[in-house]
Amino acid sequence: MICTLSFFIVIYITMKILCVCLSATIQRTIRFTSFSVDKVNRSQNWREDASGKALNAARVLNQIEPGCSVALCPVGNTNAERFMLLASNDSDLYVTPIYVEGSTRECWTLLDTQKSSTTEVITDEAHNFTHLAGAEAELKLLEFVRKYMISFDALLFAGSRPAAWSANICARICDVAQKANKLILADFRGDDLLGALKLCTPQIIKINEEEFCQTFGELFLTEEELESAIAKKSEELQNIIVVTRGEKDTLAAEKGTSYRCPIEKTVPLNTTACGDTFSAGFLYDYLLNKNIESALKVGTHYASLNASTIVPGSIRQFGDEA
Repeated sequence: MICTLSFFIVIYITMKILCVCLSATIQRTIRFTSFSVDKVNRSQNWREDASGKALNAARVLNQIEPGCSVALCPVGNTNAERFMLLASNDSDLYVTPIYVEGSTRECWTLLDTQKSSTTEVITDEAHNFTHLAGAEAELKLLEFVRKYMISFDALLFAGSRPAAWSANICARICDVAQKANKLILADFRGDDLLGALKLCTPQIIKINEEEFCQTFGELFLTEEELESAIAKKSEELQNIIVVTRGEKDTLAAEKGTSYRCPIEKTVPLNTTACGDTFSAGFLYDYLLNKNIESALKVGTHYASLNASTIVPGSIRQFGDEA
């Protein structure tokens, strides 16, 4: 009697995070030895990536733990094939598209190696649909979020809202996740954030200094005043607020208690998506350890790694880094 044994390898994913982005982007990153305005500039090399704030975060999350994140985003029909080809060729990105009228926006990142500078040029939001088509697209998007949130641990919702989408879509997406009792990291600003806060409170708001001040009307603050304003707002909302500040220490507060985390010094190659990379690292570690100080350190470290790679939203090197 011959016995045949079958062996199955089961991979357990520690965390599952849904990343939602209303502003998916076709991003071309172009590298120059040096770049000068009003002159002909010839590049060293260039690459194209499927990008956008939440997509960049999803890429990083899947580098931290393969298969832990899916990116859900509207994709314009006009250049959908190009965008989806870039997404499918990216082994760290799993995209569920919601096809809509119009185009996916495009962005050009200009890297000056000599100056270690990054310049971004972004086209206007290009989604363009009728009121009826927009309503149908929003219902479809919300249904996907509702369906996915059942089996995901958290929602990372990041990026600007194209004008074609209704003013309350951000609030409605967050509300779906809250009703599913999932943790929410919100990385958007202004009226969209204020509107979301009227309906529900994301457990984590990640925002940069300029966006925090403009959204909550806290202008011309000293260092101490900014730290106090962040703590006061987090106590009011009973949540975590993280404010990134480029080369300055990151400031944060949890229900009124303040925290500070210094950045890691590095010679940057491409600073695009450092904030998105921070969000990914912070959220993953916070889900794992429920410790804000640990999450700040992890997010900061990953943001530093991202600055050293040419890919927008990555913590590992690629072949075109040299």
